[in-house]
This record gives sequence, structure tokens and C-alpha cells, in this order.
Amino acid sequence: MTETINFPTVPGSAGRVEDKGDLGFGSIVATDSAERLLNKDGSFNVRRVGIGWLESQSFYHIALTMSWPRFLWTVAGWYLSLNVLFAFAFWLCGVGALVGASAADMGGVAWRAFFFSVETFATIGYGEISPVGVLPHMIMVLESFVALLSQALITGLLFARFSRPTAALAFSHNLLVSPFRGGRAMMFRIANKRNNQLIDLEARVTCSWVERGAAGIGRKFQQLTLDRARVLFFPLAWTIVHPITEDSPLFGLTDADLRARNFEFLIVVSGTDETFSQQVHTRTSYRPEEVAWGAKFRNIFNPPDAHGHLSVNVGRIDEYDVVELPA
Repeated sequence: MTETINFPTVPGSAGRVEDKGDLGFGSIVATDSAERLLNKDGSFNVRRVGIGWLESQSFYHIALTMSWPRFLWTVAGWYLSLNVLFAFAFWLCGVGALVGASAADMGGVAWRAFFFSVETFATIGYGEISPVGVLPHMIMVLESFVALLSQALITGLLFARFSRPTAALAFSHNLLVSPFRGGRAMMFRIANKRNNQLIDLEARVTCSWVERGAAGIGRKFQQLTLDRARVLFFPLAWTIVHPITEDSPLFGLTDADLRARNFEFLIVVSGTDETFSQQVHTRTSYRPEEVAWGAKFRNIFNPPDAHGHLSVNVGRIDEYDVVELPA
């Protein structure tokens, strides 16, 4: 069992205590938060309030980090909104503001204005519709300027999204407590979901738990010693193992102990993307309800094919068998 530790009291923290191994959450967040510190997708459960919405937003960051479907829908919405806005401006100029193809052949005055806006925005220029008068020409000039900026911005964001290196690792759904070298070990498994090559991969696992000391209640953080914390090559899969020895903070603990002390295991994996020669990283966490006791991962490696090529079935990364743990 882990001995009780007397943490230093943080001034003004109302009985909370601070662990010097804190990863940056702070004594108040780490102790008072009822949610997990780190979500499965790597995001944090801390909100910032007291500042304006525009001041707190970085639209460039949002555009780079949102999902591809959401990004494409956002671009499509921006494109249609601008064309509808300028089509409305042309429509307000009157029926005679646009000449060429008749409104009847194009579904009406409003549709003709919309199609002319699209042609101007995209610099298509079929020549079937043209503006007449100073005001329609001024609107056309303004739209061409807005279109130039919009297309440059969207093109830049597309390039940035494609060129930004990110890690796409598949983590096993469960953290396992398994037999290991005559004792026990806690382990999880990762695999690369992409065809890119990652090298010099390093894993850091930190466990945290709430503990009572003489000075009050505090959350303790301790980095776990791994059987192997770094691999040079990562072509298939990697099982990251923490041996539960007498030096481990998990030694002698049970599932009930993990739940009672609100344990959380924080995972950070970093490496170098060989294609971009840049470092990438990803993070996740496990809670006690995601720890499977007395389990062992199933083999996910497929036998070599006719050409001797070995493969790994990433879709089976979560599979495990129930086994008996040594006493």
C-alpha cells in the first residue's frame, strides 16, 4: 500500500495541498474537479471564463483543428452565404441592373443575380450576364475583392491542414493488469492508424490520485517507470508496460482502491514524423472503470503472407482474454 504523504499547503487553498509533481493542473483543479483531468481525445476539462468570446477565440486554430467534414461544411456555408449576400445586393439594384440572359430563362431575377454572383466570385466570366450602371459595377468590384481574399484564405487553410503533421495513434480501450515476469504489470497497447512512419517514439505515463494528509486533501502525481519507455522504430504495434513492483505506487492496490482514490492514468506519446521531420505527440487517459483486472492482450499479428510480409490487425487492438493474476 502507498503511504500517506503530507503535502505542503497552498496559501488560500482552503485545506488543499499541492504536490510538486503536479503536471500543471494546480491544486484546486486537480483536487476539486469531479471530471477526469484529461479526456480520451486528449482535451482538458477546464473552461476559461471572464473574457469576451471574440477575445478567447483563435479562428485560425479552430480552422486547423476542426474535423474535415466540419471544415468542408464551413467553407461551403461561407461560399454560399457570400454569394447569396451579393446576389441580394444585385437584386436590390433593380431588374435592369443585370443584362444579357433573360431572367425568365434563369429562373427569375433573384436566380439570375445569384448565378452572376457565382460567376464573379469564381472569376468564371461566361459573358452571358453583365452589370449595367455605376452601383452594380461597384458591387461587382467589392465582390471580386472579397472573393480574392476568401479564396486566398481558404487555399492557405487547406494547405496548412494538409501540411500540418499530427499523430494518429490507436490506443487500446482498456488498461490491463496482467501477469508479467512472475508478478503483475499494468499495460496498454498502441498502433499507428496511418501509413506514415514514426521514429524515436517515447511514452510517458503518470498516475494521479487523491490522498489525505495531515495538511489536508491533495492530488498526488507520480510518473510510472516503464519496462520500455522508448522505441526507435514503430512499424506495427507497441505494448507499453509498467511493472507493478514494490517501488510502484500501484503495488498492493485493488480495483476498489483505485476507485476510492479517484486514480487517473495520464498518457503522453511523442515521436518524430519521418515524412515531415517534425515532432508529433498525442495524449489520452484512463480511469479506474477502464482498467481490466486479470486480462491479457490477444495476439494481433497476422502470419506472414506468401511474400513473407508481416501485418498487424489494428481493428483488434482492444481484444483481450481473461487470465488469473498471480497473488
